[in-house]
Amino acid sequence: MTAPARRVRLDLAYDGTDFCGWQMQPGRRTVQGVVEEALAALHAGRRVALRAASRTDSGVHARGQVADCEVRLRHGDSALAYTLRRLLPPDVRPLAVRTIADDFHSRNHALGKVYRYRIDRTPHGDPFARRFALHHPAPLDQGRMRAALQLLPGRHDWSGFTSRLAAGDDPVRLLTVAELDDSVAGEIGLVFAAEGFLRYMVRNLVGTLIEIGKGTIPLERVRRILEHGDPRLAGPTAAAKGLHLLRVDYAQPRP
Repeated sequence: MTAPARRVRLDLAYDGTDFCGWQMQPGRRTVQGVVEEALAALHAGRRVALRAASRTDSGVHARGQVADCEVRLRHGDSALAYTLRRLLPPDVRPLAVRTIADDFHSRNHALGKVYRYRIDRTPHGDPFARRFALHHPAPLDQGRMRAALQLLPGRHDWSGFTSRLAAGDDPVRLLTVAELDDSVAGEIGLVFAAEGFLRYMVRNLVGTLIEIGKGTIPLERVRRILEHGDPRLAGPTAAAKGLHLLRVDYAQPRP
């Protein structure tokens, strides 16, 4: 007998190196694809549609992706998490599974997201960071980069830091955190928190900040990009491998 339907939240971590992003694409290996394949195996081949808080791009990693779907299984939450870990490849891990309200929507109910971009500053290139950080051993003026980061928080039109806008996409977002973290030896991290991000927005911010740190772009360029919304004024898009989705924030459930 089929178990009653329930909605579950999946907290996922994955190494995005060998994935063509989150979203399902015919003939390509995606995170959504492999997780749905595992869920289908538990539902006698029936597709279980999975939706996620963030459609991470090809090569982007996640430590705290959130997805949700409807399941019809007798497995409890812990048993389902255990079974998925056995079915899924080692580069995507279910951190937790929990039953949630039927109206929960991982993307629409997200209040904010936090990303970290890792830059390997070692002269030799850390072999243990090569899949997860951009190697940039050349000098960077961190003081200038911090000064540029201080110009970013606030509600702005981010058109100048995206490659293209989808039809009907609002380019205005509230960015609450833009910080440089050098607490890890041999590495700097650029951390951004916002209510939402446009496609390539963080990677374009990072590319611009690196150029400011190198001295090839003036600090004042940040204001011009925000004012004019012209992506041609920004630096190059930083490599996907340095970008990590750290966390998706939601309202606390009512007691």
